[in-house]
Amino acid sequence: MNNNDQNLKPLGYKDYIEGTRQVLNESKNEKKPYTVTVLGKEYIVFPNVFSPKYFNDTELFAENLPVKTDEEMLEIGPGTGIISIVAVGKGAKKVLAIDINSDAVKNTLENIKKYNLHDKIEVRQGDVYSTLKPEEKFDTIFWNTPFGFVADENLSDLEKSVYDTQYESTEKFIKEARAHLKEGGRILIGFSTTLGKFDLLKKFADEAGFDLGLIYEVESKEVHPVKFEIYEAKPKL
Repeated sequence: MNNNDQNLKPLGYKDYIEGTRQVLNESKNEKKPYTVTVLGKEYIVFPNVFSPKYFNDTELFAENLPVKTDEEMLEIGPGTGIISIVAVGKGAKKVLAIDINSDAVKNTLENIKKYNLHDKIEVRQGDVYSTLKPEEKFDTIFWNTPFGFVADENLSDLEKSVYDTQYESTEKFIKEARAHLKEGGRILIGFSTTLGKFDLLKKFADEAGFDLGLIYEVESKEVHPVKFEIYEAKPKL
């Protein structure tokens, strides 16, 4: 096989996963807080936090997330807190943000402080729904899921922002969501059918009794060309 043949070889799933790993490793070189501009506003990014400087899906999802006026929203994995802050700007009445990464919790709090939104956004450290009280229910639950499927890896908190071992967290997110939704509520799922396993996402939704529909998609690029989507899941009638 010559070099031209190699260049024409179709990309496999491992190529996309390794492309994500390359970008993540580049982000690890950041050792001090720095600023990024997303949708015309400046945000602080801490080291060891999923960064919109390196991954552009944060801005794409923030811009296109369909937020309803006066709704109460739960965001899993806020990272820098940008999407929670944008959701308030779009009309959300209250947002609760939960992240497993303590650095992300601190980062979200810093950006909340920057925009004086303590009365609108609360932040907790936890694993998916682990810190919720039984009575806490939401109109919308959103997660820019870690759509990189890996078989068996001991992941750091930062790596958990892009990879999910056996999709364990993604499955929990979907299957336990109904207990935390108000009547008529929905979950919004940030995803990539290029980088993720959509068949598993659909399987979890079916098993949990959700209708899954595509509401946004866009062509983008990490190391390789990729697609990003937002899916809406509503309880089946």
